Amino acid sequence: MTESLHRVVNTLNEVAKTSLVWKHGLINRGGPHRVLTGTMLPISIGEDECAIFGRLIEKFRPQHAFIIGNAFGFSSCYIADMMQHHGGQKVVTLDSEVEGKGQDCAKVARQLANKLELTLLVNKKGRSPADTAWAVETDQHDLVFIDGDHSHPQVTLDFESILPFTHSGTIFVWHDFWWSGILPCLRTAEKHGFRWLWLPTSCEMVLGVRDDAIFASLQKMFPDGVENQKPHSLLLAPTILVKEFIRQAWDAVTNRFSSIQRTVRQIK
Repeated sequence: MTESLHRVVNTLNEVAKTSLVWKHGLINRGGPHRVLTGTMLPISIGEDECAIFGRLIEKFRPQHAFIIGNAFGFSSCYIADMMQHHGGQKVVTLDSEVEGKGQDCAKVARQLANKLELTLLVNKKGRSPADTAWAVETDQHDLVFIDGDHSHPQVTLDFESILPFTHSGTIFVWHDFWWSGILPCLRTAEKHGFRWLWLPTSCEMVLGVRDDAIFASLQKMFPDGVENQKPHSLLLAPTILVKEFIRQAWDAVTNRFSSIQRTVRQIK
């Protein structure tokens, strides 16, 4: 697990310049997270959240994974690297390549996968839910990660589009529970027989599955998880986003000022 994380982080640093954000976590302790230097979005999952995927892959050995939302490939490459070392067969990502500098992110994602020699990872450009059926390469995914547009009803549309290509033991993972679109999707999942477990990671991950035995295993693996966690205040998400915008804008100004100072000193 740790070896895969080091491998992905070191290789990412070789193919792109990145900066750390939320170094000690966002909602809960964890992190750090990464962005491509000079951009505000997209922001990767935290290293603590990679560890969650690592434990899931080590325990359940998924053969096929599907990921909605890929950005610059940090999470997908970690998942693929872990699966490649634990008997996995295929990881497919679907991303519209529009968030932030979408094309630059997609280029980094492909370079990262190639340099890591992740032969089981296939990154596809498209929009969920319209292109989900086209993108899948099996009708029996064992692991699904939903991390695209977090607004409502997009998360629910993402979920419903991939659901026909799963089975009762498929483990779903949602990222960013604090976003308003996640809980409505979880309520829809409940109607399909899912139970879900909130985890106190940096950005709050949620694990869901229909199989009761697997859900019991998840509860044992993550004893600090909470089934059917209560929702946050509706003000939480906009407050966090405003604070993050101000923080990153301030960092950009101070970094630019520091660069000018270094240039002046060199001239002198």
